Amino acid sequence: MKFRKSKCLVALALIAASLGVFICFRSSEPEADGAPKHMHTGAKRVHRPKSREKLLDSRSAVRDVVSKRKMPKSRPDEKPAFELFLDELPEHDRKLVLSVQDGLDEENFDAVSKAADIALKSKNPVVREAAVEALGWFGTQALPELTPLMADQDEDIAQLAASQWELALGDIEETETRAEIATAVMKTLANKEALESIVCEITNQDDDFVILEALVGIIEGCDNRAGVEVAREEYERLTGEEWTGIDAANKWLEENYDPPASDNDDVLKNEVDQTQTSGNS
Repeated sequence: MKFRKSKCLVALALIAASLGVFICFRSSEPEADGAPKHMHTGAKRVHRPKSREKLLDSRSAVRDVVSKRKMPKSRPDEKPAFELFLDELPEHDRKLVLSVQDGLDEENFDAVSKAADIALKSKNPVVREAAVEALGWFGTQALPELTPLMADQDEDIAQLAASQWELALGDIEETETRAEIATAVMKTLANKEALESIVCEITNQDDDFVILEALVGIIEGCDNRAGVEVAREEYERLTGEEWTGIDAANKWLEENYDPPASDNDDVLKNEVDQTQTSGNS
């Protein structure tokens, strides 16, 4: 019995070793067309786009980004008050606004969000505007909820949501965070007019390569037609080149940008400086 077990173990070891050699051999084989495309080659900075993303829900996309960051909570001192026009509303609409107002008075975002979801289905624009204003009072906390409303079929609601969204985003100091949120919106929101304003959050970053990389990532990496169109227009404005595809974009980046200094470069520079200092002394 022991002999049989040892034979089995030896056989398994041989199979594992053979698989390991086969995998190593396959991974070392070159691409059929030569070097893989979109990789860092030599000393050039080139973009490697991610696989194309499916069209996501804009609320979920922004929530994914916001959940990874610590968002500031800066709310206006004065809350919206809707009592002035309640008497003019039908009973059903009055109850919808009151439910939004109750959550707002308690500063309970979850309650306002749930009440707003129902109120936004009302055919009465007054009720819908009240829901958007209530959400907007919560600032950055409401960014995910306000995002899809910027593409609302009612133009007034879309503009109100966009103004509330931009005010909330303005409370975030970190440029990178605002750009990350804007990128998520560019990939999901089907409102070109709103996106033409939002793309500025991406282009306000300090590193031009990071800006272009984000724009190329939107163009090549998502299925949101409005976002792709706005990103392409911005790419062409910044580069002065017509967008003709990822290969041409990579070529332009190679010709116009040097790679960032690596840690090894810094170490080498320090060693050279130290050698020169020692020699002078």
